[in-house]
Amino acid sequence: MARDVRERAREAVRTEIAQALSDLFAARGFDAVTVEEAAREVGISRATFFRYFGSKEDAVIAAMDGVGVDFGAVLDTLDPVAGESAWGLLLRTFQRTLEGVDESSDADRARLRMIHSTPSLRGRLTARRVSREDSLADALTRRGVPLARAQAAAAAGLAGLDVTWRRWANGTALTMQRALADTFADLAATDTPL
Repeated sequence: MARDVRERAREAVRTEIAQALSDLFAARGFDAVTVEEAAREVGISRATFFRYFGSKEDAVIAAMDGVGVDFGAVLDTLDPVAGESAWGLLLRTFQRTLEGVDESSDADRARLRMIHSTPSLRGRLTARRVSREDSLADALTRRGVPLARAQAAAAAGLAGLDVTWRRWANGTALTMQRALADTFADLAATDTPL
Protein backbone atom coordinates (compact mmCIF):
# COMPACT_ATOMS: atom_id res chain seq x y z
CA MET A 1 0.00 0.00 0.00
CA ALA A 2 2.76 2.45 0.95
CA ARG A 3 4.52 1.66 -2.33
CA ASP A 4 1.35 2.49 -4.29
CA VAL A 5 1.06 5.83 -2.49
CA ARG A 6 4.72 6.65 -3.22
CA GLU A 7 4.30 5.68 -6.88
CA ARG A 8 1.18 7.83 -7.24
CA ALA A 9 2.92 10.74 -5.53
CA ARG A 10 5.95 10.37 -7.80
CA GLU A 11 3.72 10.24 -10.87
CA ALA A 12 1.82 13.35 -9.72
CA VAL A 13 5.10 15.23 -9.26
CA ARG A 14 6.31 14.01 -12.67
CA THR A 15 3.11 15.21 -14.33
CA GLU A 16 3.29 18.60 -12.60
CA ILE A 17 6.91 19.08 -13.68
CA ALA A 18 6.11 17.92 -17.22
CA GLN A 19 3.25 20.42 -17.50
CA ALA A 20 5.45 23.28 -16.27
CA LEU A 21 8.27 22.33 -18.64
CA SER A 22 5.90 21.93 -21.57
CA ASP A 23 4.37 25.35 -20.92
CA LEU A 24 7.85 26.89 -20.71
CA PHE A 25 8.95 25.28 -23.99
CA ALA A 26 5.76 26.45 -25.70
CA ALA A 27 6.20 30.01 -24.43
CA ARG A 28 9.90 30.40 -25.22
CA GLY A 29 10.42 27.96 -28.07
CA PHE A 30 11.31 24.30 -27.73
CA ASP A 31 14.74 24.58 -29.33
CA ALA A 32 15.51 27.91 -27.62
CA VAL A 33 15.54 26.47 -24.09
CA THR A 34 18.24 24.12 -22.81
CA VAL A 35 17.59 21.42 -20.25
CA GLU A 36 19.59 23.41 -17.67
CA GLU A 37 17.54 26.56 -18.28
CA ALA A 38 14.27 24.66 -18.22
CA ALA A 39 15.12 22.87 -14.98
CA ARG A 40 16.14 26.14 -13.32
CA GLU A 41 12.98 27.94 -14.54
CA VAL A 42 10.65 25.32 -13.06
CA GLY A 43 12.61 25.04 -9.82
CA ILE A 44 14.34 21.68 -10.15
CA SER A 45 17.93 20.60 -10.65
CA ARG A 46 19.33 19.14 -13.86
CA ALA A 47 19.68 15.82 -12.02
CA THR A 48 16.01 15.89 -11.04
CA PHE A 49 15.07 16.63 -14.64
CA PHE A 50 16.91 13.51 -15.78
CA ARG A 51 15.52 11.46 -12.91
CA TYR A 52 12.05 12.00 -14.40
CA PHE A 53 12.78 12.43 -18.13
CA GLY A 54 15.35 11.18 -20.61
CA SER A 55 15.02 14.25 -22.85
CA LYS A 56 13.07 17.44 -23.43
CA GLU A 57 10.85 15.49 -25.83
CA ASP A 58 10.06 12.99 -23.07
CA ALA A 59 8.94 15.85 -20.80
CA VAL A 60 6.55 17.26 -23.41
CA ILE A 61 5.07 13.85 -24.20
CA ALA A 62 4.74 13.13 -20.45
CA ALA A 63 2.63 16.28 -20.16
CA MET A 64 0.25 14.70 -22.66
CA ASP A 65 0.21 11.24 -21.06
CA GLY A 66 -2.44 12.29 -18.60
CA VAL A 67 -4.82 12.75 -21.50
CA GLY A 68 -4.02 9.39 -23.07
CA VAL A 69 -7.14 7.66 -24.34
CA ASP A 70 -7.75 4.03 -25.24
CA PHE A 71 -9.93 4.71 -28.25
CA GLY A 72 -10.77 1.02 -28.64
CA ALA A 73 -12.20 0.93 -25.12
CA VAL A 74 -14.26 4.06 -25.85
CA LEU A 75 -15.57 2.55 -29.08
CA ASP A 76 -16.59 -0.59 -27.18
CA THR A 77 -18.88 1.52 -24.94
CA LEU A 78 -20.87 2.99 -27.84
CA ASP A 79 -24.30 1.62 -28.62
CA PRO A 80 -24.59 -0.04 -32.04
CA VAL A 81 -26.31 1.95 -34.79
CA ALA A 82 -27.92 -0.04 -37.60
CA GLY A 83 -26.18 0.47 -40.93
CA GLU A 84 -23.36 2.56 -39.47
CA SER A 85 -20.05 2.47 -41.33
CA ALA A 86 -16.66 2.05 -39.67
CA TRP A 87 -16.06 5.70 -40.50
CA GLY A 88 -19.22 6.78 -38.68
CA LEU A 89 -18.28 4.66 -35.70
CA LEU A 90 -14.85 6.30 -35.56
CA LEU A 91 -16.42 9.74 -35.74
CA ARG A 92 -18.70 8.94 -32.79
CA THR A 93 -15.72 7.53 -30.86
CA PHE A 94 -13.69 10.68 -31.34
CA GLN A 95 -16.69 12.91 -30.58
CA ARG A 96 -17.03 11.10 -27.25
CA THR A 97 -13.34 11.45 -26.39
CA LEU A 98 -13.31 15.16 -27.17
CA GLU A 99 -16.29 15.99 -24.94
CA GLY A 100 -14.10 16.85 -21.94
CA VAL A 101 -11.48 18.97 -23.71
CA ASP A 102 -10.91 22.39 -22.15
CA GLU A 103 -11.35 24.43 -25.29
CA SER A 104 -10.54 27.69 -23.53
CA SER A 105 -6.99 26.60 -22.71
CA ASP A 106 -4.48 28.85 -24.46
CA ALA A 107 -1.72 26.75 -22.89
CA ASP A 108 -3.03 23.60 -24.60
CA ARG A 109 -3.26 25.41 -27.93
CA ALA A 110 0.30 26.73 -27.56
CA ARG A 111 1.60 23.28 -26.58
CA LEU A 112 -0.04 21.67 -29.62
CA ARG A 113 1.31 24.36 -31.96
CA MET A 114 4.79 23.74 -30.54
CA ILE A 115 4.46 19.97 -31.00
CA HIS A 116 3.28 20.26 -34.59
CA SER A 117 6.04 22.73 -35.50
CA THR A 118 8.92 20.78 -33.92
CA PRO A 119 9.96 17.73 -35.98
CA SER A 120 11.25 15.67 -33.03
CA LEU A 121 8.03 16.24 -31.08
CA ARG A 122 5.85 15.60 -34.09
CA GLY A 123 7.67 12.30 -34.58
CA ARG A 124 6.95 11.36 -30.96
CA LEU A 125 3.29 12.29 -31.42
CA THR A 126 3.10 10.12 -34.53
CA ALA A 127 4.65 7.18 -32.67
CA ARG A 128 2.12 7.67 -29.89
CA ARG A 129 -0.72 7.64 -32.43
CA VAL A 130 0.58 4.51 -34.15
CA SER A 131 0.76 2.72 -30.79
CA ARG A 132 -3.03 3.18 -30.46
CA GLU A 133 -4.01 1.80 -33.85
CA ASP A 134 -4.20 -1.87 -32.83
CA SER A 135 -6.63 -1.28 -29.96
CA LEU A 136 -8.89 0.76 -32.21
CA ALA A 137 -8.69 -1.72 -35.09
CA ASP A 138 -9.48 -4.59 -32.71
CA ALA A 139 -12.56 -2.76 -31.45
CA LEU A 140 -13.72 -2.20 -35.04
CA THR A 141 -13.31 -5.91 -35.80
CA ARG A 142 -15.43 -6.73 -32.74
CA ARG A 143 -18.15 -4.67 -34.47
CA GLY A 144 -17.85 -6.82 -37.58
CA VAL A 145 -15.47 -4.73 -39.68
CA PRO A 146 -13.07 -6.98 -41.67
CA LEU A 147 -9.54 -6.82 -40.23
CA ALA A 148 -7.80 -5.15 -43.21
CA ARG A 149 -10.52 -2.48 -43.42
CA ALA A 150 -10.44 -1.98 -39.63
CA GLN A 151 -6.67 -1.44 -39.70
CA ALA A 152 -6.88 1.08 -42.53
CA ALA A 153 -9.80 2.90 -40.91
CA ALA A 154 -8.05 3.06 -37.53
CA ALA A 155 -4.86 4.48 -39.05
CA ALA A 156 -6.71 7.01 -41.20
CA GLY A 157 -9.08 8.00 -38.40
CA LEU A 158 -6.28 8.63 -35.90
CA ALA A 159 -4.37 10.66 -38.50
CA GLY A 160 -7.57 12.66 -39.02
CA LEU A 161 -7.77 13.21 -35.28
CA ASP A 162 -4.23 14.68 -35.40
CA VAL A 163 -5.40 17.06 -38.12
CA THR A 164 -8.38 17.97 -35.92
CA TRP A 165 -6.12 18.88 -33.00
CA ARG A 166 -3.89 20.94 -35.30
CA ARG A 167 -6.86 22.84 -36.76
CA TRP A 168 -8.12 23.64 -33.28
CA ALA A 169 -4.66 24.68 -32.02
CA ASN A 170 -4.14 26.98 -35.00
CA GLY A 171 -7.56 28.58 -34.57
CA THR A 172 -8.88 27.27 -37.90
CA ALA A 173 -11.87 25.88 -35.98
CA LEU A 174 -13.26 27.48 -32.84
CA THR A 175 -14.27 24.21 -31.20
CA MET A 176 -12.87 20.71 -31.21
CA GLN A 177 -16.20 19.24 -32.28
CA ARG A 178 -16.34 21.64 -35.26
CA ALA A 179 -12.74 20.81 -36.18
CA LEU A 180 -13.54 17.09 -35.98
CA ALA A 181 -16.67 17.42 -38.12
CA ASP A 182 -14.78 19.48 -40.71
CA THR A 183 -11.87 17.04 -40.81
CA PHE A 184 -14.10 14.01 -41.27
CA ALA A 185 -16.13 15.83 -43.94
CA ASP A 186 -12.91 16.71 -45.78
CA LEU A 187 -11.70 13.12 -45.56
CA ALA A 188 -15.05 11.80 -46.84
CA ALA A 189 -14.85 14.24 -49.76
CA THR A 190 -11.39 13.07 -50.88
CA ASP A 191 -12.90 10.57 -53.31
CA THR A 192 -15.00 13.18 -55.13
CA PRO A 193 -13.71 14.33 -58.53
CA LEU A 194 -11.69 17.55 -58.50
